[in-house]
Parts: sequence; C-alpha cells; structure tokens
Amino acid sequence: MNFTAKLSLKPLSAALALLALPLSYGQIPAEDLDSIFSRLDGDDYDAQYDARMDLLAAVAEATAPGNEDQPKQVEAQLLQQLKKESKLTTQLWILRQLALVGSDSSIDTLEALLRSENRELVDGARMTLRVLTNDPNVEEAPQFSDKLDQLLQDLANAENPSIKAAIFEAIAEKSPKQAEAILLKSPLPEYIRVAATSGKRRLEKATQNLLGSGDVATQIVVLGALDGKIPSKLETQLIALLQSENETLQLQTLEALGHVGSARSLDAVLALSDARSKDLSDAAIETLASIQDPRLDRNLMSAAQKGTTEDRVKALRAMSFRASEGISDLVNAIAANTGLDEALREEAIASMERVGNNDSLSVLVSIVLEEGKSGLRREAQKALKRMTLRTGDAEAAWAAFKAGLDAGDLEARQALILVADSAPSPQMVDYLMNAYESGDESIQKTVIRVLPSWRNWDGGKALLEIAQKAGSDEKLRAQCFKGIGRIILGSDENYSFDGKYELAGAALEAAKSEAERKAILDGFRYVVWKDKRYVSQNEVDPELKAAVENGQDK
Repeated sequence: MNFTAKLSLKPLSAALALLALPLSYGQIPAEDLDSIFSRLDGDDYDAQYDARMDLLAAVAEATAPGNEDQPKQVEAQLLQQLKKESKLTTQLWILRQLALVGSDSSIDTLEALLRSENRELVDGARMTLRVLTNDPNVEEAPQFSDKLDQLLQDLANAENPSIKAAIFEAIAEKSPKQAEAILLKSPLPEYIRVAATSGKRRLEKATQNLLGSGDVATQIVVLGALDGKIPSKLETQLIALLQSENETLQLQTLEALGHVGSARSLDAVLALSDARSKDLSDAAIETLASIQDPRLDRNLMSAAQKGTTEDRVKALRAMSFRASEGISDLVNAIAANTGLDEALREEAIASMERVGNNDSLSVLVSIVLEEGKSGLRREAQKALKRMTLRTGDAEAAWAAFKAGLDAGDLEARQALILVADSAPSPQMVDYLMNAYESGDESIQKTVIRVLPSWRNWDGGKALLEIAQKAGSDEKLRAQCFKGIGRIILGSDENYSFDGKYELAGAALEAAKSEAERKAILDGFRYVVWKDKRYVSQNEVDPELKAAVENGQDK
C-alpha cells in the first residue's frame, strides 16, 4: 500500500472546519502537541481522527499569510517528534504535514529515513522529499539486473536493508530455490518478510520451518511476517512456543493461535489468561474468543455441567471469555444454586462480569442480601459494579436493587447500598437522599461513602445538596466536597462536559473555605484534551480555568 493510500481522511468539510480554529502562538503549545500525539498513538479511531485534524489545523495556521515566523518553529516540532515516533501511521502523518510546512531543515532527517527497513516509511520520506525539493527523481528505487548471477553479487554488496529486501525479492522471482538457500543461511528480517509474502510455496514453507530454529528473534519476525497466514498443521508447534519466557514471542504466538487454534490449544492459552502481564492475559483472552473450532464450545459446555469442580471452573472461565451460547443462563443457574461448591459459584459470579445479563442482577442482589456470612457477598458486590459498567442499563439495575432494598433488613440493605453506584439512576439517587434524611447515622455514613463513586453528575449534585444542608458541620462538608472532586477526577469523556463544569461552578460558588475550593480544583489535576478546549471556548471560574490549563493529560 503506498503512502497516500495508507491514510484516508473523512470529508474535506471536517478539515476545513478545524482550519478555522484560532491559533495565536508561534508554535504548537507543548501540552497540545503531547495531547495530539497521545491520541494519534492510541487505539480510539475517532480520537485519532480528531488528532489528525488538530495537527492539520495547526500546520495550516502556520503556513497562512502573515505567519512567516511560524513554519520553521512548527517544522522543528514535527521533526523532533518524527525522530522519537515509533508508530508507522503516525510517522506517515507527520511526513504528510512536513510536506506542507517543511524546508531544507527537514532534508537530512528525510534522507536518513530512506535507509529504513520499512518500505512504506521509505516511500513516505521519498514523496515528502520530492515535494520539498521539487525534484520528482529523488532517490528512485534502484533498478536491478535481470540476471541471477548479477543479482547475487548485488545482494552480497548491499548494506541498506531496504535495498537488500528489494534484491532478495528479485532473486525470489528468478529462482525460489536460490532464495530459499539464502534465507536458510542468513534468516535476516528483510528476507523473512519477503519470503513469507512471496506467494512461492517453497519460500513460504521455508519461512514456516524457521519457527523451529530455536532463535527467539527469528521466531518473532516469522510470526509477524506470516501475519496469521499459518497452516493449521503448525498448531502443536505454536502451543510449544507459548512456553517461551519471551513475552513478545508469546504475544505473537497467541495471535497466530487465534487464527489456527483448536480445542487442543485450550489448556495452554487458558493458563496465560491468568498471567501477571496484562498484555499477555488480555491477548490470551482474545485468543480464546477467536478460536473457531466448534468442538471447543461443545466440550466446554459438557465439562461445565459435569465433572470435577476444577474442570467445571476451568470450563466456565473459558466459556465466559468466548461468550459461548448458553453461558449467561448457565452462570446464573450455578451462582444461584446454594447447594453447589463455593469455588464453582464464585467462578460463575466472576463470569457474570463478562457474560451476565439482566437476569444476573437479581441473582447477585440476592447473594448480597442473603449470604453475608460467606465470602460470596463480596464477590457479588464486585460483580454488580463491574457487570453494570459493561451493560450500562441503569434502569434494569435499579429494578433489581429496588426489590432487594424493599426486602432486606438494615444490615443487608447497607451491604446493597455500598454498591448502589451500580444502578446510577435518578430513582436510586432519590432513594439514597430519602435514606439519608431518615437520620440513621449508619445509613448516612454509607450514603456519603458511596456517592463519590457515582457514574454521572447526579452523585455530585446529591453531595452538594447534603453539604449545603450541613450547616456548620465542617467535617461533613469536607467529605462532600472531596467526594465531588473524586467524581470529577474519575469522570471520562462519556460524562457530559456541560454537566461537569456546571457542577464544578456550583460547588466553587458554594464553597466556604479554601480547603473546599481546593477539593473541587483537585478534581481537575488530570484532564483530557476536550477539557482544555472547553475552558478556552466557554466562560468559567478563572481559578478553575487555570487548574484545567495546568492539569496533566489523563
């Protein structure tokens, strides 16, 4: 894929709208640049697109008439970032901007990129150089002899990895047998990548055989070059590679097993789902979910319904990662059955975090209410919080909570109120405020404890209302203001920004001391890029604006 095809833009109108953003500085502010590249290097496509448009807007402003001093400053910033950037798509986007704002100062860096092992990066640098030098013939890809002997001599003399790869590709076209001999003698990354995608059976098989080389670096390159195009007959070999102590190799192997794994891979992959490394455990879970072997789900369902407790626990865990058909009803039934082994029920409760449904809510609520003496109450409380974060159905959660709150005794109700943020509906806030007004000190302490964990601004508003009614009770007011600050600090881009600044403004206005104001402002010590844009475009408390502008990026 060429440089321009690699990066596509949404409609031009979106870019033109962003070009209208005012920029009154000579270079892009460091915090804005950090935010842009943080988003470009992230996994959120919408955030990547917004970041591309923000960078494009800054570069366009730098090249606008009357801004003669800006291009060189922005160019220097882009070059500095390009030198330390590792993500290809971001590197290509920087090159695209340098084509707009670059000068002779960029040439040394771009010429250095022509010697990169990555051919897409080489193409991008070459195209940018052509634009900046107005020379369509900038270091054209070299032309090689059509004679095999000369190609072999050229390969022996070549030093640049990109050139070596191109010569090896030409040799592979002429003589796959000769290319295979070169590959097996010197399994260099540039040769492996060409051989794996050559379409030549001999070379593809030779590449696959290198998985048995015992050299971790070579195995990593081979798996990356094959990019999932691995025959199923290699499954046993891949399973063995999971025993490596090299995490990169394990990650590459897990990705490959997601394409060719079967029921045979289950034990080895499932073992890594408990790995200390989050990257490794996440990859193992993704692999379990990706394996297409229909026997796997049948075998797991059978094991989950009969067999030893250990086998049933393992089967439930694997089925929850795969979201196997029937797993939601199965975990609900197992969790609700008090006659089963506690370890099995605990695994069923944990699985609800991933595959629970609305019927799971009432099961969990019942466990919280009725099983205070067992360890399962705490597991059910955790599952309620985590499962409802996934499902996001506050009304369904409230319905299950209401039934439990109406039925439980005081101690059981308190246990349920502790996780009331699992059902962050207006009805739950009303319930908590009424419970607080009852005057029961233990209930009041529980309400004050749970509201700072609320998942929307209603919790903050409730805390502010309690603070305003607290009169001279400075300790209670302090708890409330710190709670509001916690909600603000824990919020993300899914929360309403208008609601955020409305709550913060009201709290700052109601604050009676510097400590109360500081509690609110501390909620802005970590911010997202939209915060900074919001305070630049809206009228807010000056001290709040300063806190946001000085906040660190989340």
